[in-house]
Amino acid sequence: MDGIQYPTLEDVKKKNVAHGKLIAVDRHSSSHGMMMFSGVSDKFTLKEGEGGFVIVHEHKSEMDGTVENIYRADEGALQRISEIAERENLYAWGKMRIDPQKDNRPVVFDYSSSSGITLFTDDRIGNTFSFNCETAKFYGGGEVISEINEIFNSFLTEDRLISQKQTPVTDARVIEMKKMWFPEYKEPKVFDVNGQAADSGKWDCPQCNAQGNEGKFCFNCGQPKPCTQNEADAVKKEAGELVYNGGDWECPECGQGGNQGKFCLNCGRWRPDLDPGRDKKQKEQSGTVQPSESARKMGIPNGITEMMKAMKLFPEDKPDEQLTALLGTEVAHGRLISFESSSWSNGMSINSHRQDSTKAVWADDKTAVTRYIQEGIYDAAVTEFTAGEKAAAELEEFIRSKNLTNLSKLSFDSSKNGPFANMTDISGGTHYCIVFDDSSVGGRSFEAFTIDPAALDQHGGESITAKLREFTDRLCTESVIVSSRREPPRTGGMQGFSGITAAADPGEPTKKGGIAHTASGVGETCGKWTCSECGYDENTGKFCNNCGCPQKAGQS
Repeated sequence: MDGIQYPTLEDVKKKNVAHGKLIAVDRHSSSHGMMMFSGVSDKFTLKEGEGGFVIVHEHKSEMDGTVENIYRADEGALQRISEIAERENLYAWGKMRIDPQKDNRPVVFDYSSSSGITLFTDDRIGNTFSFNCETAKFYGGGEVISEINEIFNSFLTEDRLISQKQTPVTDARVIEMKKMWFPEYKEPKVFDVNGQAADSGKWDCPQCNAQGNEGKFCFNCGQPKPCTQNEADAVKKEAGELVYNGGDWECPECGQGGNQGKFCLNCGRWRPDLDPGRDKKQKEQSGTVQPSESARKMGIPNGITEMMKAMKLFPEDKPDEQLTALLGTEVAHGRLISFESSSWSNGMSINSHRQDSTKAVWADDKTAVTRYIQEGIYDAAVTEFTAGEKAAAELEEFIRSKNLTNLSKLSFDSSKNGPFANMTDISGGTHYCIVFDDSSVGGRSFEAFTIDPAALDQHGGESITAKLREFTDRLCTESVIVSSRREPPRTGGMQGFSGITAAADPGEPTKKGGIAHTASGVGETCGKWTCSECGYDENTGKFCNNCGCPQKAGQS
């Protein structure tokens, strides 16, 4: 920030940041332990709802499922936080960086916990302003955070509770663990929402609480109709699977009855509904070959493929009904504000953290793109571009023509993971965020839609995620570089492991990531080098600022 290597709270309070009117505030936290399914997260969002201001509290637990509570708030709450934001210049707090020379906090792993606050403003360029609470507390901002938390907590009372929705965990592995640990635990059964009978016709949506649905999908949010336990059992029986509803079970391999655990008492076979290889066995027993997509890859003509389908040697290609419905539902939007592709990953080592994001912002008749890459303890490479007009225009056309914002209604079903997924809390994720100013079509001036590519792929949308990855690359490769720089890691847990040590001589700098760090913490640029992959010659760190390739021996 303006030449300061590690900006403190005092530094950022002096920084002038352009921003619009505050329209929403997000308070979030998450934690992971070393045991499987130990992840827990809480998110509180103060925003304007249909009937006024509300606070939406979403509590997620990998062991217990999700609980969403909605509380009635008022405009005065947002106004008070806005006053705090102006008084303390919260919009610049995200620029703070912890000086590793001063950081004496004990940190073992980089993924244990985190907390932060995000401010959403009604800007022409649709900016969001986030900061890490632990970094703010390190520099003395704890009282301000407590002041904001008190405003949130004043509305989280029983008399202000508008609605409550609970989604129990459905992952078979979690349910089995609970049965082993808690003998009194009863497996949740899937009924129609609110306990309605299977033949009642109408149903209520468990996702958005919309009532009176009659079709296969919710008319409000597009979620599929939940099935009853009997319907689920019927599907399994038709497929030749063991239907297990608790209690004893009989082994289909040797006929042993009275089994209560996951394995047969006589032959040691898996209970069939938990067998990791059951999908492969079913394919072998059915004698069917791979679907027509595989046949096309092998060069089998379409006519033969269709003939084999008619003979039931190929299964019919059935597109996902929910995905088809969402893509076919037209939606009107105003001006496109921004598009962001973001991915992150955390492992169990202190050098395993990675962040990679590309954000495009439409403003002033041009599209500005920022690429941010940070790996482990190394400084982040930040490159700013002016996007090519063709790539930006084609991306906007793709978003609008495909009604992509509807896909934010898709959710990933973790119960479909493999039997050994999530054995530890090593984590990661990718998402696409699209923001529109819908004030011209009767909506709000800041409408954000988040697409989970894992959920999209699960519904058969692989071609769409591939296209979004292509556009993310084009936003950088078909652009003009405006500037490039190195920044200290954003992740608070990693900053204590940045490898910077005080020099023996206060005037002698120590080097890290192509930056010479003096004892005062101010970085000075070391020699520049030319990338052998793309030819960019203004690199100063260990990675090319243009293509991200590492510096090789002898490059200068």
